[in-house]
Amino acid sequence: MPIRSFAAALLISVSTFPALAQDMNPVEDPRALGFDPAGLATIDATIEALSAEQARPGYAVIITRGEQVAFVAEAGTANLETGDVFTIDTPVRIASMSKPVTAVAIMQLVEDGRVRLDAPVSEYLPAFADVQVAVTPMAGADGVIATRAPDTEMTVEHLLTHTSGLGYIFEGETDLGQLYLDNSLYAGDGDLMARMDQLAELPLYTDPGDRWIYSYSIDVLGAIVQVASGQPFEDYLETEIFTPLGMNSTGFFFDDVDFEEEDLAPLYVHDENGELVLYSEAFMPDWPSGGGGLVSTATDYARFAMMLANGGTLGDVQILAPETAALMMRPHTTPDQLGNGWEARRFAYGGDVVIPPADGETARGIPGDYSWGGMFDTDFFVSPATGVAVITTTQIQPGPNRPSPRTSAVVRPLAYQAMAFD
Repeated sequence: MPIRSFAAALLISVSTFPALAQDMNPVEDPRALGFDPAGLATIDATIEALSAEQARPGYAVIITRGEQVAFVAEAGTANLETGDVFTIDTPVRIASMSKPVTAVAIMQLVEDGRVRLDAPVSEYLPAFADVQVAVTPMAGADGVIATRAPDTEMTVEHLLTHTSGLGYIFEGETDLGQLYLDNSLYAGDGDLMARMDQLAELPLYTDPGDRWIYSYSIDVLGAIVQVASGQPFEDYLETEIFTPLGMNSTGFFFDDVDFEEEDLAPLYVHDENGELVLYSEAFMPDWPSGGGGLVSTATDYARFAMMLANGGTLGDVQILAPETAALMMRPHTTPDQLGNGWEARRFAYGGDVVIPPADGETARGIPGDYSWGGMFDTDFFVSPATGVAVITTTQIQPGPNRPSPRTSAVVRPLAYQAMAFD
């Protein structure tokens, strides 16, 4: 594939897409796409009931196969104060569903020869040349965490698989975890590169490649996209992914999307009585966080998911070559790296992937299905083997009083049950 350019992106017309990929109108009979109407109706009834119970303010679900839409469901409310209904076009914070988007950007640059999977991160971001590994996650008597030089140099592939050794904001039980919390990239000032300089000063949990640790790794990839492409990260995503796919409601900043800030679904949290109340601390990062900063809609993300399900292409627009898309969605981690809880899955690049069940085990999806979700309970999976994509949006802050399982545990099983393929 030739090196991408802004001028080339401008030549791509949204009119090249199939009409249904644009407006998300479902086919008249989902059986033509291999779906059981009764099974799809169960999804509709379930999200209606959960919204009525205030498990979530509202939901939107889109199920596609190939380049056709099989099913759309909408339920509940986007804004409890105004009464605006929740639809597939309701803008939401997709949080970590930004990660597969960033992974696609990196894989485009791998195709173009501007990024190498085995390249040291320091080749693109010199601040990582001197990164250290914590000898122990606890500080010594002097209050300092002892460190040493890593045994392995951190590479781009380590970042794609969360085996870089970097930490995140979800662990505060150790002194090292607290150090990451005290230096959260989501607080303070600075642009993308300033955040990377800040992150590179923190010790790693492990040597790169040793084990899977959910981390800032994908944010670092965003900075590599910026360096390797010569464009601001947000501009690269706009010209090479969002504009070609017609994702006009997806971006990091309100200046980059086709809706106003007040249109973004408010974030709610459950109080001690189980009631939904406005979460007053909701915010968007003021820098392009490739690990969690995008806003989007179910309609927009469906276009991205359809592209992945179809092997990198939607309509006449190729985002990734088929072999690159397959590489991205292939398992790239071992059981030893992942630890417990990953028996039916492995981690690919930027998301997880279903593996064939072992003897005597029940399948938890179709082998090769690729997925990830977001902190505010958005979720998607794509099935390259069948061409199916399933996207669910909602908007809820995690909290100790949040009822019911995550969206992925509700919609995904019902979607699989509705598949009636030969």
